[in-house]
Amino acid sequence: MAYYRVWIEVWCDWNPAESDLEEIAQNISAGEAICTKREVVAVVYRPQDIEDEEAMSFFGGDEGDADLRQG
Repeated sequence: MAYYRVWIEVWCDWNPAESDLEEIAQNISAGEAICTKREVVAVVYRPQDIEDEEAMSFFGGDEGDADLRQG
C-alpha cells in the first residue's frame, strides 16, 4: 500500500496555529478559508520509509513496527 504526503496551502484570516486540522478543513469547506494549492510531495510504500516521528505515530508504532502490520 502506498502512503502519500500532501502539501496543502491555505489562506485564512485567523491564526491557523490555534486550530486543529479538522477545524481548518471545515473552514475550507465553508468558504471561510481558501485552499490555493494541493500537491503530493512524497510517496512511500511502507510506513517504515517515513522519516517523520509524528507521522509514524499515526501508524501506531516505531520505525520498523509498521511493516509487520502490512502483512
